[in-house]
Amino acid sequence: MNDAKLLERASLAKVILDNPVYVESWEAVREAIVAGIEKTPLSDTQTAERLRVCLKLLKDVRLNLELMFNQGKIVSFKLEQERKRRENPNRNVFHP
Repeated sequence: MNDAKLLERASLAKVILDNPVYVESWEAVREAIVAGIEKTPLSDTQTAERLRVCLKLLKDVRLNLELMFNQGKIVSFKLEQERKRRENPNRNVFHP
């Protein structure tokens, strides 16, 4: 994936992660799953396991968005370093 696409995806991921409706919805779903786990009898291992899988998937969604955002930060940093290197008036002093 090229740098422009990574930066675009990072920007979109940031918008989602910072969106109060997303944050509120994510927390509500998480709380509902945790409440379900807490209410599940110890003998009902199948339901408990399904709820744990749901919790894991919910966390994975957030981690995926955070990964996209962080990849964009890395690309942005690299591009900024390249720009500074190109604009450095001393860049060819030691390497003609």
